[in-house]
Amino acid sequence: MNTEMIQTDKEVYDMAEHLKEVYDKKELEVSKLKDENIYLKKIILSCYGSLILLDQQYENVIFDEQCNQYITASLKAYLDDIIENEVLKID
Repeated sequence: MNTEMIQTDKEVYDMAEHLKEVYDKKELEVSKLKDENIYLKKIILSCYGSLILLDQQYENVIFDEQCNQYITASLKAYLDDIIENEVLKID
């Protein structure tokens, strides 16, 4: 009986260790996803701010059309890179 109980205790301990390893791994994955989420939110906010500035410039005509086209093209290229590399993970 004592040997049987020791075996059972060891099995419970091993299961607890395994569950801790799985939990730690999942916590790391969640942490990475949270960091990526914050990074992508910053990108979205930056692009939104750029679009607001462009919209204001079109209304005020402070920049010439060529400058606005350059800014728009740059923003599009930046977003294309982010979508391919960060969102869709295309290599």
